[in-house]
Amino acid sequence: MSEAKSKPEAAPADPLAGVTVRSLIVPLNGVTLVLPNTAVAEVSDYKTPQPIADAPAWLLGMMLWRGRSIPLLACEPLLGGSAGVGGVHARAVVCNTLNGNSQLPFIAILSQGIPRLQELKSDVVEAAAAADDDSAVVAARLLLGGREAVIPDLDVMERQLLQLGVRVG
Repeated sequence: MSEAKSKPEAAPADPLAGVTVRSLIVPLNGVTLVLPNTAVAEVSDYKTPQPIADAPAWLLGMMLWRGRSIPLLACEPLLGGSAGVGGVHARAVVCNTLNGNSQLPFIAILSQGIPRLQELKSDVVEAAAAADDDSAVVAARLLLGGREAVIPDLDVMERQLLQLGVRVG
């Protein structure tokens, strides 16, 4: 009777091994956002927005972009911080909304510095633990070179704006 030799079970392959995602790294006041490059329509100069009466602190107002009036958001208040203000290096990161809603096809996020493109490779990105006070706008937290960054949930931002009655003009 021959003895069957059993092979040690191979560890499951990491489905993200070797994956690279082109992303835009967006500096905010005290935190960094990571946006997939495909979600970004354009990085525009910061333009002082037209204020909206009774808007929450995170909705800075409406800014003119390519002949349209689009909402400009400060993500810091949504993440538990205080809103930054536009300055010399401030930019507006115009994002495509993901649901195909013709009333709100774009939103802009205020960046406190010049965003940069970066290829994020699976071997240098680590998942970070969610914070106890994470709001619904946080899709995920990760570590980039030891620094924490946030991936925002653009769907949640879009829904919050629609609930406030904000539309692109």
